[in-house]
Amino acid sequence: MAKLKLAFKERRSEERMTLTGLMPGRLFLISSDRTLSARPLDVSVHGLGILMGEKLPDGTEIGLAVEKRHIVKMRVAWSKEDFGKRDLYRYGLECLDTKLNLEDIFLATGCLK
Repeated sequence: MAKLKLAFKERRSEERMTLTGLMPGRLFLISSDRTLSARPLDVSVHGLGILMGEKLPDGTEIGLAVEKRHIVKMRVAWSKEDFGKRDLYRYGLECLDTKLNLEDIFLATGCLK
């Protein structure tokens, strides 16, 4: 029997860590400072996966305000409709500051499982 070849190619370059479902601060649009309602799904050293009911274009810049007024700037690297969930979208956010470790931020704030 022939093996089935899948067209899917894994693009992740870093391992993802599971989150508690809590965000370590306020998530907002950089352009307008408007707060976004999103559920964090997973995090890596330089990326964050979220689920939202709002459609944002790739490249949108998003901020995460964490303790001591620190702003983590990210951009939407990819997006897709969430499989099986109506009117929800999954996003992959990429940290713009490569010196920051997003896992450390989520761990320090108790948001990493």
